Amino acid sequence: MSNRTRPLPLTGRQNSAIPDSVDRAARLWLSERLHAFWRKAVRTPWRNARRAMRRAMTAASAGIPVSVDRTTRLAVVPFEGRFPPPLAECVVVEPCQYRTRLHPLSVNSTTTERVHYIDHTVEAPAMTLEHLVGQYWFPALGLMISPQGRIWRHSFLGPFQDGFLTSIKAIVDRAAPDGAKEHRLYPERLARAPVISGEHLVIAGSDKPNFGHYLLDIAPLIHLGATMGVPMLSWTLRPWQRALIARLDAPLGLIREIRPRPVFLEHAIVSNRLSGVSSQNAHPQHREAFGRILENVRTHAPAMSTPERVLICRSLANSRNLTNRAALIEALKALGFVAVQPEKLKFDEQVLLFAQADAIVCEFGAAMANAMFCKPGTKVVEIIAEGQHDPWSSHLFAMLGLEHVVLFEPQSEEALASMPRHMKDSEFRFSVDVERLVETVEALLRQ
Repeated sequence: MSNRTRPLPLTGRQNSAIPDSVDRAARLWLSERLHAFWRKAVRTPWRNARRAMRRAMTAASAGIPVSVDRTTRLAVVPFEGRFPPPLAECVVVEPCQYRTRLHPLSVNSTTTERVHYIDHTVEAPAMTLEHLVGQYWFPALGLMISPQGRIWRHSFLGPFQDGFLTSIKAIVDRAAPDGAKEHRLYPERLARAPVISGEHLVIAGSDKPNFGHYLLDIAPLIHLGATMGVPMLSWTLRPWQRALIARLDAPLGLIREIRPRPVFLEHAIVSNRLSGVSSQNAHPQHREAFGRILENVRTHAPAMSTPERVLICRSLANSRNLTNRAALIEALKALGFVAVQPEKLKFDEQVLLFAQADAIVCEFGAAMANAMFCKPGTKVVEIIAEGQHDPWSSHLFAMLGLEHVVLFEPQSEEALASMPRHMKDSEFRFSVDVERLVETVEALLRQ
């Protein structure tokens, strides 16, 4: 029997996107309404109440102004197989360049984001190690903040936003004399923060990790730490993170797990990779870590048959939901595609699913970081709603040598202006031109 017709043998667990959730319009409608109600009736009022309470509790103290440290320059030293000395940094992996190519079958966006998908050169960043001294480390987004209120520039993802500070109880936002809002740090509220001595490589950002960022930014750091045999520090690991670490041959004894609460690090070894630069512009150096993972999965995981053609679906809990996913699933089923929600699979199963696929149709999302396990030349059709402005997956596919077709779904001016793409529980949703998608997939398979 062809692998294309075999279901994933996952001991009775529902792994397919049919029919448990994603293809049911009623469930989609109900999920969006519940998320909207929770956000408006509970989350936002509670967040505002906490802010007001913090202001009241700290009214008698001026606090310390908080700002991003963009000026401090660490001493640059060569990498010699160990951590750099205090207040110094080194380059472990040099930067490099590679080219992207817009596939002839692609349909590019009609917005300004189209420039990210036309042929261009990608600047893949270096991997640095930076030795910071005396830093508070917060589980919310992994922010590193000095007692002087300086936020380390490589301790948050993407451009800095004031909202990053709202969940830190020791920071209060106040109105400045000119009417602007400013943030103040109150170190006295951190007096009981545990102190962690000794040098540790920090291998975590937020205590609620994004799957894609963790694979592309953190996994190479863990591989480096395991190769160097150095102590590492993480928030409490999730089961899938433990599975990934095991496949990197990283002894858990090297990794110290701590509860997700603020701590004071006497010596923090951080990296520019913690800021998400590597997930945005994937580096060929990734192949070393992910080659190790794939080799170990094939050696130690039970053998399993997987579909040759896979449709990767997002769940209802995510934003950017498709309104006609059921029709999409049904149309691609006729071409031998099996719909799967990767989050329902164990880590090893996700690895093998992508490693053994010949063709993948995917909704834009973090699950596509698993493309690191794909064979060169794997055919990938990616569905994206206009207005995403986030070409990380396109860069990743180009670096891996995959045959990547991107299909942008046009959006109205109203949708682009009113519905955020990246916000958790976002009400943003869109439909796919199923007929165009099927024609594109058929043409790609013929090639």
